[in-house]
Amino acid sequence: MRNLFVLLLLAGCVLHKSPIENVDTSPPERVVKLVFIHHSCGRNWLETGNGNLGDSLNANNYFVSECYYGWDEHPDTAHYSVMGDHTDTEDWPYWFNDVVMPSVYKSNSHPSYDNKIPDPGGENEIIMFKSCFPCSYVGESIGDEKAIYNALLDYFRQHPEKMFVLVTPPPMITIENSHLTRELTNWLCDYENGWLKDYPLNNVFVFDFYNVLTDPNNHHRVEDGEIQHIVSDNPVDLEHPNELYYYSGSDNHPTPEGNRKSTEEFVPLLNAYYHMWKEKE
Repeated sequence: MRNLFVLLLLAGCVLHKSPIENVDTSPPERVVKLVFIHHSCGRNWLETGNGNLGDSLNANNYFVSECYYGWDEHPDTAHYSVMGDHTDTEDWPYWFNDVVMPSVYKSNSHPSYDNKIPDPGGENEIIMFKSCFPCSYVGESIGDEKAIYNALLDYFRQHPEKMFVLVTPPPMITIENSHLTRELTNWLCDYENGWLKDYPLNNVFVFDFYNVLTDPNNHHRVEDGEIQHIVSDNPVDLEHPNELYYYSGSDNHPTPEGNRKSTEEFVPLLNAYYHMWKEKE
């Protein structure tokens, strides 16, 4: 981690609560098929002994499939010949369409994790998708990213039978214009005034992987029945509050400590999202 740290006796925070209270964090009663579109950070997060996300998902009744590097189980008419190699923010419109997604729904590939529960059969019901850490750099403006995410909602609206979970790109050790990255992820997670404020259905959700990995006191979780999105007012590393906290050396991949923190916060939140989706389905 960074050489310079500031020890704070009092940790302030900005707390964003979801308008949804009394959420249910219990696992689904039956095994639910989930597919995760990701690259190397997602692989590390899933792996047993690193982030342990796969084990935790299985323990909560989610059977895990993946679309990873090399995934090409799609028609030749897809935008890329190997869609699995392309998961940048700008690539998502080439995924979420009627050419590629039917293959994603049927995919049983799992290169990063071997499930410890049996496949219940049928299609993947939950689609998680995440870009890798280079996409935490948003350039000089977040207008183009907002336009891409807004355009995806048209496809999601057509498929209320599926649940979509955007996992924000994890941070890098150094991000130029990192304040804009923070602004974008806060917008994505603000259900009252952000990305989903006018979305009429209840099948799209966000996990702020970026925020959870930027400071020990930053969270996206369920606490006392409420969904909380917390950004610390007093970050541990005052010079780099919007960049990766959990790292080793010069590696931009989050450490196992950061990945496990993310797993601990994400899985109960996923359970809550699942019940919210099913209640309104």
